[in-house]
Amino acid sequence: MKTIEKEFVVIAEGKSSETCLQEFNRIDINLTQLRKNVDILRNTLNPGVKFMAVVKGDAYGHGLVPIAQELEKCKCDAIGVVRLTEAIALRKGKIKIPVVILAPLMPSQCQWVVEHNISVMVDNEKIVSALDKEAVSKDKMVDVHIKVNTGLNRYGIETDEVVRFIHIINEKYPHINIKGIYTHFKDPEYNEQFTYDQMMKFNKVLKKLEEVNLRPPIAHAAGSAGILMYPESHYDMVRCGLILYGLEHKPDEKMLPEGVSPIMSVKSKIIKLDKVKVNASGGYGDNFIAKRDSVVAVVGIGYGDGISRGWKEVLIAGKRVPVVNYFMDGMLVDVTDIKEEVKEFDEVVIIGKQGDESISWEDACQSMNSYMDEQFQRITERVPKHYFIYK
Repeated sequence: MKTIEKEFVVIAEGKSSETCLQEFNRIDINLTQLRKNVDILRNTLNPGVKFMAVVKGDAYGHGLVPIAQELEKCKCDAIGVVRLTEAIALRKGKIKIPVVILAPLMPSQCQWVVEHNISVMVDNEKIVSALDKEAVSKDKMVDVHIKVNTGLNRYGIETDEVVRFIHIINEKYPHINIKGIYTHFKDPEYNEQFTYDQMMKFNKVLKKLEEVNLRPPIAHAAGSAGILMYPESHYDMVRCGLILYGLEHKPDEKMLPEGVSPIMSVKSKIIKLDKVKVNASGGYGDNFIAKRDSVVAVVGIGYGDGISRGWKEVLIAGKRVPVVNYFMDGMLVDVTDIKEEVKEFDEVVIIGKQGDESISWEDACQSMNSYMDEQFQRITERVPKHYFIYK
């Protein structure tokens, strides 16, 4: 199978694709696997359910615009974000399908929402009024999704206020189109009863709206956990986030459908090999004191690139080796046990597969007692992203 390099995205100003190839560090993004993930996850949905792909947080660290462009080609029904800057970046990236901001706005942001044809979450009249005023001035309509609070208690309108709120919008704000209504689960992975209670509250809201002919056309509740664990929560649309990128939503459990796999690998190179005598230190401070005559490798990726202090292992020569010290621009790795197999500028796998071994985000984050969706969004712009497809 032939690998086709689709695109290099290098955020750092002044770097070209050619320069990108010469960097010590790179992220590889497998767009073929992304397409496969979308297809498999869609097949788990109830018939007719729409598919919103969530790309908040720079597409969970995978690259906002390139990922959204590929998802549009996969014929996703909508793209979900949480920041106006993300939504505008998608429009500037030529994304044509609905882009929905799933978090509150300020009234001062409404002019850009209307200008770029962005859909937004609303849960109060103040923002609806500001949107309508801006829409009137531009002679346009604005699509909104009403957020209902069923127990997360972060934002959203209370369940007993929904009917009245929709009546107000319909009567007072003619340039507002209520496209959807939704809620957000608090703890679907671990609290099944609470999740069912949330669904029950949401169902009661939908029933009341149906009785007075006010139900919006799209109701949605399920994020990644809901997609996998609660088919009854699929409603008219799902919001697919973490699992879209092939990442397990519940640590220690294999919940992903067969064939759904991670699409990102993170790689670096050995910059230098050195020897450290027994009882001598390597790197800053006394984090590493050699207990034997040791061979260490300086790997060219560090916390300035987004790899947190506390990262335990990397792959070199197809074997797991321990990280023993940390720098902004690198890590110190003890390669004493495989020194005959190692040379300068060899590949180092931070996340991904090498030979028969692999390190996943789940592996890395468990060893640091951290969270996947926190760690992979820490990767900084100075690590170039390489997108590829298989032909």
